[in-house]
Amino acid sequence: MTEEGHIGFSNEKINEAASANGEFFGALSFLKRNQRTGHFVIHVYSNTFDYSPFLQRSNIRGRDNRENFLERLGFTFCESCNILSVGKCYYKVMEEVVSGAEREFTIESRLHMGAIHEAFKKFISNLKPIYDQMVSVDKMLLEAGIELPWADLKLRPIVHEAGEKVYEKGYVYDFYKDIREITQQAKNEVFLIDAYPDEDVLNLYLEKTPSGVKIRILTSEPNKNNVKAYQNFTNFVTVAQKFKMKPGVNFEVRTSKDCHDRLFFIDNNCWVMGQSLKDAAKKPTYLVRIESHDLFRKVFEDLWPQAQILV
Repeated sequence: MTEEGHIGFSNEKINEAASANGEFFGALSFLKRNQRTGHFVIHVYSNTFDYSPFLQRSNIRGRDNRENFLERLGFTFCESCNILSVGKCYYKVMEEVVSGAEREFTIESRLHMGAIHEAFKKFISNLKPIYDQMVSVDKMLLEAGIELPWADLKLRPIVHEAGEKVYEKGYVYDFYKDIREITQQAKNEVFLIDAYPDEDVLNLYLEKTPSGVKIRILTSEPNKNNVKAYQNFTNFVTVAQKFKMKPGVNFEVRTSKDCHDRLFFIDNNCWVMGQSLKDAAKKPTYLVRIESHDLFRKVFEDLWPQAQILV
């Protein structure tokens, strides 16, 4: 039985997109079905058609009333769509969730919501090349007297990338283990940006960095009026000076007033942290690998030469 993609307590459009040439356009909606469940739904349509007997994009029928492209992908026609401006669509439920859970401002739900939006955008942007390939195959098969059913095509479950980690409050040790594992993979350099480091940054997270790996830390000197933060800073500097004296260590610390972020580079990978290392997972936090690491690295590489040498 096909899940209905329009009827419920509310149906809110949360994203929209079109293929590069405009042949296909669509929207993503959150359909609150009842008090307990909700659906993320893709709505898509195409006004482009031709008079050939081959695979059509949308609801224009060819010969023998054959299923069109969107129907072959498992989408269902609705002639009274309350999401698309044309008033009709082909729709498919992406995922069912506990109603409201994806609307809360938790780290986990933000990452999940981001993955859903990204999957929707990729689907719409790929519809034209997918159609072009399918219509070509359909034409060859039809001319050879073969009808391919294309039945039961399904969307994959939405997951966020393995490079995204979320930590509930109290999971400090789990966070520590993950950071330690990541830094131990370094072959050339560890470049840490953290405005509020303490001695544990060196004693726990960087102490096991492989020999010969260059280590840089960009931080910021706190105001002396902030007694606790400044004490953590001075403790960090004391340990950093001793750390630098270790045989074979290539280590440097610099300070900049423009350092406010919390991230680190391991060779060509960039990771963003929700909290400074000293506080990580004492409250809910996250660790996310950034794909566009070059853009992030340039910002802090430009900042490094201007920063004051501390250790």
